[in-house]
Amino acid sequence: MAIATEPHPCFFYGSLMEPKVLNSVTRPGPEADLFTVRASIQGYIRYPYHNEPYPGMVASQDDHEAVEGLLVFGHTMMDRFRLDQFEGSEYTRRLLPVKVLDPVPGKYNVQGQYQRLSAGDLVQAYVYVFTGPREHLDTSRPWDFEAFQREHLAIWMQTSPDFTQRMLDCTQQA
Repeated sequence: MAIATEPHPCFFYGSLMEPKVLNSVTRPGPEADLFTVRASIQGYIRYPYHNEPYPGMVASQDDHEAVEGLLVFGHTMMDRFRLDQFEGSEYTRRLLPVKVLDPVPGKYNVQGQYQRLSAGDLVQAYVYVFTGPREHLDTSRPWDFEAFQREHLAIWMQTSPDFTQRMLDCTQQA
């Protein structure tokens, strides 16, 4: 039996770029057929959330500014529901154009043409844009993914059983 997947990939620019975090949130099963590729989004900038290890991405005043991240193809509707719960009320899921930076096999092309996507092609993707109060972000410095992995990942993964329980509760309610 085929699993229904979302018609659009998701673009991740923060903690969800780390496979351990993404897999703990979506818990893809052995039947999952996910494909991940480097990507970027133009006209945005990401900043650290005050006193937290994750960022928020907001529109930039400079249209040439870009945020690099990962584009993930193949999530199910339940995965997206879990992602919505994880992101919370200060992040809004929007469908935005994202540029793929590496080729994508045709079977993942959401355009319905089943032609591969080439580096530089644009694809509509779900993006969780920060829409909370701007003062919640530390706009004095950019967010650093490598620092997140080095300094916060291990502790964050160990101290989030409450999140895991919330995800299980949401899944049972759905």
